[in-house]
Amino acid sequence: MTTDHNRRASAQQIADDLRALIESGQLGPGDRLPFTRELVERYGTTGETVRQAMIKLRSGGLVESRQGSGVYVKDNSPFAWDITRFERGDRPDSAETAMDAWAAGVAEQGHRPDEKLLYVTRKRQGEEPPAEIVDALKLDGGELAVCRRRLRYIDGEPYQLSVSWFPARIALGTPLMNRSKTALPGGILAHIGHPQVTGRDRFRSRPPNGQEREDLQLDAGTSLLEYRRIGFGEDGRPVRCMSTLCPGDRTMIEMDVEF
Repeated sequence: MTTDHNRRASAQQIADDLRALIESGQLGPGDRLPFTRELVERYGTTGETVRQAMIKLRSGGLVESRQGSGVYVKDNSPFAWDITRFERGDRPDSAETAMDAWAAGVAEQGHRPDEKLLYVTRKRQGEEPPAEIVDALKLDGGELAVCRRRLRYIDGEPYQLSVSWFPARIALGTPLMNRSKTALPGGILAHIGHPQVTGRDRFRSRPPNGQEREDLQLDAGTSLLEYRRIGFGEDGRPVRCMSTLCPGDRTMIEMDVEF
């Protein structure tokens, strides 16, 4: 990384040099980038130019800033989420550990799962839920719905935002209203007598809103992968609409198909 000191390096040049070191493996996940003063001296430039170079690297999802410590290479190894097994068959949910099927899948890959319940709320049609949820759950006029919003972590880092809506007719007075981390054998819906028998999945990529960006601590420019599943009960009526929001740069979804 050298430059002609008679011509100051641009932020793009500095960012390109550092990106090359990261992509070649010379700077690996968790490694600290040189301090600003080191880069200023090395490139014969200004602190503001170095700051702009760091912004370019952060917007590309390559680095992260740690308060009072410096800028570090991010670990962008994707979590492989096998949705073929998710919520299917002999589920490993445990009431004792409060570990559900998703958490068990994370643990199987050698990582530490956790989750934080952000809120459980019940709302009337017209206020909440949004119109697409009213349609997905086939709610009648004025029917209550329950929303359960959870932030899931892998190795202490926010990794997924799970937002589940349930018709109040099946959720009120059940563990779905618990305001703490909850898992039950076979899954909560099956445990309360409303198992999901079939489902319909949908994927889409979109930009996050402000709250989603804050909850998942997303860098500018990072898109969301939204995975939505509507689960249907034995009578064919919807029992849940779940949207799982994942950082697009750290998520890999796997599924088996039959032909």
